[in-house]
Amino acid sequence: MTKSHRLSVLIVDDSLGVRESLKATLEMAGHEAVAVENSRDGMAALASRRFDALVTDLWMPGVDGIELLRLTQKNHPAMRLVAITGGGPGMSIETAAALAETWSAEKVFLKPFDERELVSFLEQDAKDAD
Repeated sequence: MTKSHRLSVLIVDDSLGVRESLKATLEMAGHEAVAVENSRDGMAALASRRFDALVTDLWMPGVDGIELLRLTQKNHPAMRLVAITGGGPGMSIETAAALAETWSAEKVFLKPFDERELVSFLEQDAKDAD
């Protein structure tokens, strides 16, 4: 990846630890990251500015990450979508991953995951697009 291509990433996760850690990892890699705790705040952020990518948890109170993926794919079709999950109520991780992919998630990372792998995934595809 060229140093001139700085990614702008929106992180949506109800876990403060996940948000802060992933935001710090992205920023240490030279990217901009905005982290919010729920889909409602994520939709507000998406309405207010442009992001290169959305990284969202699938299981959150209120509007879940699958619905956020669906709405984002509909309203921002060029945005890159990545899902993260540790599983959830009433649905297997495999089923959740399939649903996320149905709504255009390029990849699903299962918690716990190496955050550097997620950053590398985003950077590699950005490099390929240059």
